Amino acid sequence: MSRESVLMGALTIDPTSTSDLYERVGYGVLASVGLIPYHSFRGELEKLKAAGVVRSDTGEDGSTMWYLTSESE
Repeated sequence: MSRESVLMGALTIDPTSTSDLYERVGYGVLASVGLIPYHSFRGELEKLKAAGVVRSDTGEDGSTMWYLTSESE
């Protein structure tokens, strides 16, 4: 199981905050792929964004909202 596959499995086309994604994946899985530190988790999301398979927007409360692009569905 790769970091990318873990995150791609948790993302949908519906925007989800970084903290909600962290909870969705779960501590055990995050530990197994080395994504417990927030900066590592966030950095992996940024890599997916740079690859064009994930997008992000700012939510009404200022949180970053992540979602799959149409190309990654």
